[in-house]
Amino acid sequence: MSNYLIKSLLAVLLLGAGLTSFLSMMARFGRPGDEVRAAKLRKVHKAAGYAYAALLAPLAFLGAKFLIETGDGLSVRGTFHFVLAMALLAVLLLKLLMVRTHRQLMKHASVLGMTLFSLTLIIFLITAGFFFLQRISSSPG
Repeated sequence: MSNYLIKSLLAVLLLGAGLTSFLSMMARFGRPGDEVRAAKLRKVHKAAGYAYAALLAPLAFLGAKFLIETGDGLSVRGTFHFVLAMALLAVLLLKLLMVRTHRQLMKHASVLGMTLFSLTLIIFLITAGFFFLQRISSSPG
């Protein structure tokens, strides 16, 4: 199995974890009131967030390894991927630090979460999405 396929499959799982986390909080803030439901949605968000971080770590490692191997020969798509991935890591770190240490800034967590999901989706589409499209178009039949 190629590194591209491994990274693409991990990216599908990452997108799923990000989507779960995103939708759980959108449902939570979109329909306030029911505290039992809200607590359940927060737990789903937290579990999906841990899964997201657990999937992002090997993807970042494989990406760094690829970047070292490629050197200065990175394509334009690869460069966009790298820059957006660094932005994603920065936003994720900012959100985690804010949620853990500066609770008074929690009102900004939803914007950072939406930004994280948007970056995840964009990175997925320009890399794993592109990889899967190439695989489909080159398959016989």
